[in-house]
Amino acid sequence: MSSYRRVSAVAVAALLISGVTAPAALAATPDKAPAATTVAPSPDSPLVGAGLSLDLNAALDLEAHGIVAAAVGGAVDVDGAVSLTVGKGSRITHSKGKILGGKVLLKGGIQLSKGAKKVVISNVAVDVKTGLITAKVGAKANVRIGAVANPANVEVELLEGSTNATLKLGNDGIILNAGVIASIDTTLGTCLSTDVDLDTGVAVDAALDVDANLAVGTRLNADLIVALGLDADIDISLGVQGLLDAVLDVDISLF
Repeated sequence: MSSYRRVSAVAVAALLISGVTAPAALAATPDKAPAATTVAPSPDSPLVGAGLSLDLNAALDLEAHGIVAAAVGGAVDVDGAVSLTVGKGSRITHSKGKILGGKVLLKGGIQLSKGAKKVVISNVAVDVKTGLITAKVGAKANVRIGAVANPANVEVELLEGSTNATLKLGNDGIILNAGVIASIDTTLGTCLSTDVDLDTGVAVDAALDVDANLAVGTRLNADLIVALGLDADIDISLGVQGLLDAVLDVDISLF
């Protein structure tokens, strides 16, 4: 931008010396604005990615209680854990360089069964700001089943040559509410709750990874980059190239 202005000033000075008036010269050679490198701020950025992976077997010793956990509805079993991928409508909300909140909607579910009895946990949703996790448990919707242990602790990774930033939202695992475990006991006729602290619930090793694209087409989503605190690591003035040259692996606090 600055070099473009210097060239224009020199051109006008030369024309004045030669006796041509500046207005006529400017009319003949109109300035062209340089291409924008960033998009206009948007309140929402979509989220995609691996989603939530958790191992209920290890946390609740399901096998000892005769309970079998299985991935259903598009979820997958990975090394004993169930993985629920990020679904349509997931988003992170930001404005004026600050994260305001958002929602991660997860596809698939977890079926817990004992003999002929079973209960399915599905429609899992995670509030980005509070870490609150809700789900449909059996036939009951919008049940508060737990929370991300520390929603403010987020790790951000950006592979070189990619415009997608992976936000690791579950670095400290999740906590399952004692209430949801009691409801599973009621449905399956089990006694998982006997080993659960009614005040603290159950800590579960889990990962919650979502991807946010820091570019929109050929332009940077500068508001999201600033909101995530990544502007010190990404040269926004270089546009997408500045993003492609960056390598990130940092811990941030969203709120």
